[in-house]
Amino acid sequence: MSIVNFRIKKMSAERSELDATELGNVDVNSNFLIVSMTKKKDPTVGDYLQVNFKFNVYYTPNLGRIDMEGLLWYSDKDLDKAVTEASGKIEIQPEPLKEISTTILRDSLLEAIDVARKLRLPIPINLPKVNVPKEAKFPKAA
Repeated sequence: MSIVNFRIKKMSAERSELDATELGNVDVNSNFLIVSMTKKKDPTVGDYLQVNFKFNVYYTPNLGRIDMEGLLWYSDKDLDKAVTEASGKIEIQPEPLKEISTTILRDSLLEAIDVARKLRLPIPINLPKVNVPKEAKFPKAA
C-alpha cells in the first residue's frame, strides 16, 4: 500500500484588507473533500486508484482563504481487494481510505502553510507551544 503520486492541479488564495492585528482572535478552519475516485493503469506503476480531492482553509472573520484541487495515486498489490466497483460507485476498505485521507490532509496543509506565509495569513495548523517555569536552573557546562 502506498501513495505513488500527489499533485496540486489548481490553487487560489486571497487575503482581505482586514488587519489581523486589529481583529483579535482569528479562527482557522481547514477541510478536504474526496470528489471522485477512478481505477486506472500506468506502465510504470501498474493498476492504481486516482483520487481527486479539494482542500480549503477558511479564516473567520473573513481574513482570507486558500483553495486547492488535486489528485493522488494510490497503489496496492491487492488493489482489487482494497477497492471494488459496484453500481457506478467505488467502495474502499478502511485502511486504504485512512492512508489516502492522511496524505491529502498532511500534504495539503504543508502546501497551505507556504501560501499562508506568503499572504501573511495565520498558518492553518496549531504549532506546539513550550511552557517555561518562572525559574529554571541548569548545570553549567565545563
